[in-house]
Amino acid sequence: MKLISLLPNILTISNGICGVLSIVFITDYLDHSFPKEVSYFIAFLLTFTACIFDFLDGFVARLTNTSSKIGLQLDSFSDLISFSLAPSFLMFDVMQNSERFMSSMIEDGSLIPYFSFLLIPFAMYRLARFNDSISMVNFQGLPTPAVGLFFMGLPFLPIDLNHTTIITLIIIFSFLMVSSIKFYSININIKENRRFLSILLTLYSAVCLGFIIAKVDLLSFFSISIIIYVLLNFALKIFRTNSFN
Repeated sequence: MKLISLLPNILTISNGICGVLSIVFITDYLDHSFPKEVSYFIAFLLTFTACIFDFLDGFVARLTNTSSKIGLQLDSFSDLISFSLAPSFLMFDVMQNSERFMSSMIEDGSLIPYFSFLLIPFAMYRLARFNDSISMVNFQGLPTPAVGLFFMGLPFLPIDLNHTTIITLIIIFSFLMVSSIKFYSININIKENRRFLSILLTLYSAVCLGFIIAKVDLLSFFSISIIIYVLLNFALKIFRTNSFN
């Protein structure tokens, strides 16, 4: 077997390893070697790296014509770890340490933090459905990497977090994952979707510039960017529907 044929799977497994390491830092398995804020930052960087691997494995597989059924299954397993398990553990940990990261306290022994793991079954269904019908044009339901990036960046947003907000966001994003709503893929045809890309890039640039001017933590940009991506999808679909009526 040529090494080039193994490269996509190596990239996919690297995605999963990043997810595992992210959970290690979130759960303080290293025995409090880092402050919580630093652990969350490292976990975010690992998730962002997992996103890069997730993009590259498919890109390399198509480029080298080495796509395989095993690679497809590995991709789903890795995505589940990096973009569902890791964010779930992060939200659980944030709520468990509510006195440090939230504007409202959660009593010890409360079951509220366990709502964080609601993301996992919805992500499992989303990934299984993706494997059953792959589209290069758009996604059916919000992609799991977008969900993962949003929640991994959530603690860095300049807002007062509370358990109601977190659980509401978990429910919303869980249903977005399994919905029948079409979301644009990163592999979309540039000529056919020039409007979407130009608006998206303009909004991202404006938000990023605003963050720099306001001296806001740029890590929160990633969570904001996912919200922009979701809202822009809805806005363009409404625009296109009205255009044809």
